[in-house]
Amino acid sequence: MATALRYSRIATIVLALLGLVAVSPYAQTITNAECAVYSIYSTVQTIIFVLGIMLMILGATLYAGSQLMPGQSRGQIQGYGMGMVMGGIAGVIIAILSPWILGVASGGSAATNIAAVAKLCK
Repeated sequence: MATALRYSRIATIVLALLGLVAVSPYAQTITNAECAVYSIYSTVQTIIFVLGIMLMILGATLYAGSQLMPGQSRGQIQGYGMGMVMGGIAGVIIAILSPWILGVASGGSAATNIAAVAKLCK
């Protein structure tokens, strides 16, 4: 219960910061705060994607390597490997769908806003 409360607080903060990113795609000026929030967003999205790929590769390696182990430990290692593969798949899916998820959560078009901020912050 405490972890769910903690994650709900983090989600609230992220959605509040998303309001800073909500700019018109036709806007020509953008604040430093909006660029900072976009920078954090893109960094976190990239890290989640890379970690997801790494988890899938490490999990597949662990799963394949478990074939060399005796019976009881083979099952445990296969379970860990499959869990890592599934966690990696979930991370990649979240990283790919995050603009759409943020758009649904904010009630607007977060993908358009993120693209506009990305263009103006470079």
